[in-house]
Amino acid sequence: MKNIALFSALAAILLIASCRKDDQNNNYNNYPGYNLTFWTATNCSPNPITVTVDSQTAVMTEFFANTIPACGAQGCANFSLPTGTYTYSATNGDTTWTGSVSVTKGGCTMQQFFCNTGNVTFWVDSAANNIKVTLDGGSTHITTAYPTTTPTCGTLGCANFTLHPGTYTYTAITAANIGYTGSVIIGNDSCTLVRLY
Repeated sequence: MKNIALFSALAAILLIASCRKDDQNNNYNNYPGYNLTFWTATNCSPNPITVTVDSQTAVMTEFFANTIPACGAQGCANFSLPTGTYTYSATNGDTTWTGSVSVTKGGCTMQQFFCNTGNVTFWVDSAANNIKVTLDGGSTHITTAYPTTTPTCGTLGCANFTLHPGTYTYTAITAANIGYTGSVIIGNDSCTLVRLY
């Protein structure tokens, strides 16, 4: 009788341990804290960035210039993965990113992509009266003239832009409706100065 009771107790302990292990495995695979979010702070190109991790693919459709997005934010490339280290690759057609990233239990891993960018600064040497410069769908104003010096990239009072490398068409209109138009080439990690006459 003692052997039967001992055997029954042992079987019950093994059954409970087995159930707990199954519960742990289910929690491991479904735990909502196993997250991975890819994001960028600049508009890398007109194309979205496609990210691949562990044979899964997600697309980044937005950039976050003024804030770090929350884990799982819309517009980022988001993945839910078990803990471990993963290799990723990403492309937007003209730039490629590769690397590895670790996912930890109960946390969110944020991976930022840095894009190739360049700068352009539009300026005038006289009669700066709120000249509106439009480039790649964005616009800003020239509010200061530099008659005796040439400004540097990003100088206040100039119209400053940071964009993906490429050739862009710009327009500029003065308060007197005098217009300028032209094209500018923005290089990677460089600054182009454009004086409007």
